[in-house]
Amino acid sequence: MMSLLCLVWTILAYIGAKQIYKKYPKIWLTPAITVPTITILLMVIFGISYQTYNQDTHWLTQLIGPATVAFAVPIYRYRNIIKEHITVLMVSIFVGMSVGVLSAYGFAQLFHFDSEVTHSLMARSISTPFAMILAEDLHGSAALVSLFTVITGFIGMIFGDLILAITKIKSNIANGAALGNGAHAFGTARAHQRHSEEGVIASLTMVIAGILMVVVGPFLIQLFITVCN
Repeated sequence: MMSLLCLVWTILAYIGAKQIYKKYPKIWLTPAITVPTITILLMVIFGISYQTYNQDTHWLTQLIGPATVAFAVPIYRYRNIIKEHITVLMVSIFVGMSVGVLSAYGFAQLFHFDSEVTHSLMARSISTPFAMILAEDLHGSAALVSLFTVITGFIGMIFGDLILAITKIKSNIANGAALGNGAHAFGTARAHQRHSEEGVIASLTMVIAGILMVVVGPFLIQLFITVCN
């Protein structure tokens, strides 16, 4: 019964939070932040375990997999933009993937994390749907990689404007690629708020990076770990 109530709460909370965010589009009011935060507080207050919560809500997480098909839409719709800026997109994606994986591995080694946490951290450098698929291939944790990815995106969205202002880069293409690659869905949402062209480039960068990472990521990450060890 409790697990069913958790499912009902999650759905209703998301619907309500989404309506609030539409009316007050503030960073701290995004459903990706408000719903998990309130849910965790309620679980602590009422003593609800993660296993109980996950019993009837796990299928919500599983829906992320089929949802990745929708990412093919922007690639097809903006295929001409991809052809025009393919060099910038590929360079930014390669740099972003490399920095994300290397920094995560270094951080994990510094704090002596086990292999599951390490692999989950290394998979978090792409958008959540792709990161969850990659985490499974790397024997990481889907729950952990979801958390790490959201934290990465949120921090990137908060400090993205500041970092881009410091670099003084005026190119919408470069800024969009940076936000999409570094902060994923959060960064893409912020890029759309900054400029329509930035938003398009951020979306494309996020999608292409996710696809490439899922395809070649497991091999490259395992190779990197083997070489470092």
